[in-house]
Amino acid sequence: MTGFDRLRILIVENEGLVGCDMASCLNDLGYRVVGTCASGEEALKSYDELRPDLILMDVHVDGSMDGIETARQLQLRGPVSIVYVTACADLETVNRARETRPQGYLLKPFSHDELRLTVEIAANRIVEEQQRRRREQSYFETFESLADGVIAADLAGVIIFMNPAAARITGWEQKEVVNRTLHEVFRIYQASGEPANVELATPSQPVQERTVWLTTRSGARLAIQDRSTPLRDQSGQLTGVVILFRSLSAEALAESSQLTSPADATAQAPLVDVVESISDPLVALDGRWRLIYANASAQQLFERGPEKLLGANLWDLLPAATKETHYEAFAHAMLHREPVSRELFFEEKHVWLELRGYPFAEGLLILWQDITSKREEAERKHRLDRLESLGLLARGFAHEFNNLLTVLLGNLSLAEMRLRSAIQLPELHAAKQATLQAQGLVQQLLTFARGGAPIKRPTNFGEMVEQFFQHHTRATRIEYRLEVSPNLPTVAVDPAQIRRLLANLVRNAEQAQPDGGVITVRCYAPDAGEMFPHDATTDPSDPPLGIVIEVHDRGEGILPENLPHIFEPYFSTRKAENATGLGLTVCESIAKAHGGSLSVRSESGKGTSVRFYLPVDADGEEVDALGLSRAFETPPQTAVTRILVLEDDPLVRNLIVRNLSSQGYEITETAEGSETVRMYQESLQAGRRYDLVILDLSIPNGMGGVRTMERLRQIDPEVTAIVSSGYSDDPVMAKPASYGFAAVLPKPYEPVDMLRLVKSVITSRSVGK
Repeated sequence: MTGFDRLRILIVENEGLVGCDMASCLNDLGYRVVGTCASGEEALKSYDELRPDLILMDVHVDGSMDGIETARQLQLRGPVSIVYVTACADLETVNRARETRPQGYLLKPFSHDELRLTVEIAANRIVEEQQRRRREQSYFETFESLADGVIAADLAGVIIFMNPAAARITGWEQKEVVNRTLHEVFRIYQASGEPANVELATPSQPVQERTVWLTTRSGARLAIQDRSTPLRDQSGQLTGVVILFRSLSAEALAESSQLTSPADATAQAPLVDVVESISDPLVALDGRWRLIYANASAQQLFERGPEKLLGANLWDLLPAATKETHYEAFAHAMLHREPVSRELFFEEKHVWLELRGYPFAEGLLILWQDITSKREEAERKHRLDRLESLGLLARGFAHEFNNLLTVLLGNLSLAEMRLRSAIQLPELHAAKQATLQAQGLVQQLLTFARGGAPIKRPTNFGEMVEQFFQHHTRATRIEYRLEVSPNLPTVAVDPAQIRRLLANLVRNAEQAQPDGGVITVRCYAPDAGEMFPHDATTDPSDPPLGIVIEVHDRGEGILPENLPHIFEPYFSTRKAENATGLGLTVCESIAKAHGGSLSVRSESGKGTSVRFYLPVDADGEEVDALGLSRAFETPPQTAVTRILVLEDDPLVRNLIVRNLSSQGYEITETAEGSETVRMYQESLQAGRRYDLVILDLSIPNGMGGVRTMERLRQIDPEVTAIVSSGYSDDPVMAKPASYGFAAVLPKPYEPVDMLRLVKSVITSRSVGK
């Protein structure tokens, strides 16, 4: 790992499996994980001993301090970078975390790729910050130790640095001169008494010293030798000047007078000549807003020569709306002799400009910089920040909302079962269907925000596509053509996510043909020659044999310049129709989560074809139609059917108890993981092992399902458990056997679904025995 091989990482995580998994992943990537700990107090001690560069910090950790307070204490002890790795998505926690200025905020659950990218970004920032500190320290020490005076100023002549020697010669204190102008502090004159300019060497002339007279702060005249060198940025643009000078004794002054010739006095180029080479527009104003100077770039910006620019009023060159917006800020800067910076949109050129003004004589010196690309990048970052915020909101919302949906769906189902023999109530059935539709909306939000991990089941693609169109609300004046190849292989996918992908693609095709048309949906197993050779694709590698869902429309097509942006969040060419630009983003998330790819081919005026390709051997642990993990080897069954339940929501817990008790099961209910562990251990010691444990995955401010299962397996390696959660995008729900669970039960669910799954798990234990 170039540049990161010495980066030391400390993990603060109270869930052992998660911490070990993070450490293993980071070690494989080449980082040095110097330790893991579970509490804030351990983190402080480990920091003193190990001095890590980066700390991956959970918010809910063991001990008296949470992760955010621990981060504050760590930052008081020395330089350290923090990345929060947590399931906390509430705004209060996020705002508290921001106060510690973290390098990142990674929300659980996360993939190894998300962890890698987050740590990689943080590592880049750490390395850059270390290099910057070393560079600044080196410059500081060098300048501070020079016997010669050093003054650094920006392009407008505003001083940004002065060393002690310069302060001693000029009579100014270092802290007084920063943000003052060179004309005020470094007042130099020729021997004749005429003002002298700060001069820079041209590329063809070497830097030479000259003798001038400096007027100190007290008014004394002092002979000095000075030379100046330009400051340039990484792109070579002039950004300022560094002046080195020393005072001369009488003997040195006499010697200098003899050595300096008139030719030497003209060998240097005045600063104003160098300014002409600046690529950005630069203008100087007098106290009445009239232009008294405009460089070549400024003349090009306004498309006027110097004869028309000089003497013109600045505000006459700009739209009236610009003066209304920015006049007050520039007038304040001119009156109080302060720098000013503003951003405006220059309509004539269709560009965004940053105007930086500096006090200059009686007016202002204004530098105009094109920041259009900077603004576009900021807008892109803002969109990504909105996505991140949506992800935080979505996960917290989904958990609570799915709990409520579980209660609604469960009670509706129970009521329907009780009344079915006596009376038919279509209202109950309609309410159940609406609850299930609400579940779909929550899952779509999660998929968009996080690219949720699919809960895969064996699925026949042909049957799924045909069933989709049986329930799809068809648009008017659209002809739908369905072509499904026979004998398609069964593939392990999340059917709900694939249906959402298909729905989005069909909706896009319908919207592309507002006046009517034809939509063709094909589902087939392609060979390699059928794949598009020049598509805009999210995965350019050659995929293995698999299944394709293709949606083709005969709309106006996508312009070639828009094709590279179609997978970007919020990108849409139909914003006037209130299109969100999120449809293909959701589809791409689903495709990637299944190990597949999405490709698009479009010709203007001929329509668009979108293909979802899924390899038959796509990665991911498969569960059967009942939610049982096929990788789980069941332990033997005990004699008594007893079930231990962990669920923090009292309404959901009550529903579970009523549902399972109705079937004669003996139920013990708990609301927090440590209580669950205690009850299980006491029962085991009494010789009455629980037949099954049902664990809620997320317990706010308590021990959740993963940590509880870890503790239970330490007590009893043969424990059998089902994991249930409203976080259906959690990796635990996609790969239950990896965490020791026998089956998964996503919320919301109907009581009959729970009963069927519980009986299946218990039966499997009997078969195993």
